[in-house]
Amino acid sequence: MSKYSFGYDSNVLDYLSYRALKSFGFVLPHLKPGAKVLECGCGLGIVTFEIAKNIGDGFVTGIDIDKNLIKSNNEKIKMSDTKNIKFEVADVLNLPYPDNSFDIVYLQALLFHVQDPSSALSEIRRVLKNNGTILVKEPNMDRMVFSPENPVLENLIDLFRRAVRSYGGDPTIGRKLWELLNEAGFKEILMSMSWEQPESLDEWPEFYKGWVNLSRGKWGEIILEQGWIDEKELDEIRQEGMRLANSRQGFVSSAWGQAVAKK
Repeated sequence: MSKYSFGYDSNVLDYLSYRALKSFGFVLPHLKPGAKVLECGCGLGIVTFEIAKNIGDGFVTGIDIDKNLIKSNNEKIKMSDTKNIKFEVADVLNLPYPDNSFDIVYLQALLFHVQDPSSALSEIRRVLKNNGTILVKEPNMDRMVFSPENPVLENLIDLFRRAVRSYGGDPTIGRKLWELLNEAGFKEILMSMSWEQPESLDEWPEFYKGWVNLSRGKWGEIILEQGWIDEKELDEIRQEGMRLANSRQGFVSSAWGQAVAKK
């Protein structure tokens, strides 16, 4: 069973859903009416519902390893008019679907948590139909641009990277997608880079608050448990993040790798 290192704090999940929705433009061009889609690591299901809206009479399944999230997401279906969607508890390392089940599999910020991403990609390839499409987007956490430079937040990102590595994850897996997909047997691999940053002054606070919220989840627990810094130092970093959230000054951007490939 794979583990989800962000944890399931509501503030963390809200931020991750916001970020995933910002990346929906990467997914949209590949959605076709009638497509059968699997989203791995669906979280709150925000993107899953958007996929459902864009595949006509197709069908989308969102999976996550957290039972409470899946239960909550299925309650959302009951309160909506969406009929071509369902949520199930499942592990990307052991998908409960037959071979050749889906036209498209989408995942974002999932592989970098998994200790064996090659096995996850092989399992995804198994459930894809012949000539089916995988869409994957993962971070490069060592590529951050701050203007002006901010040693406090750079330290926070370094602590996040160390936390990921502590449980066997890879914080720079975004740059390795071509190699991993190729080794898993995918073809026609097109890899590219994208940069995530606030796109308006109104969006600026949420971007920085997101980092603060991540430090209050599982990563923050690991940082304190490992003794890399103490609670007082971590709180000072959070205060700097909130200061920047409120000031709306400067520039920051983080790099992501993304890839499209065929079975």
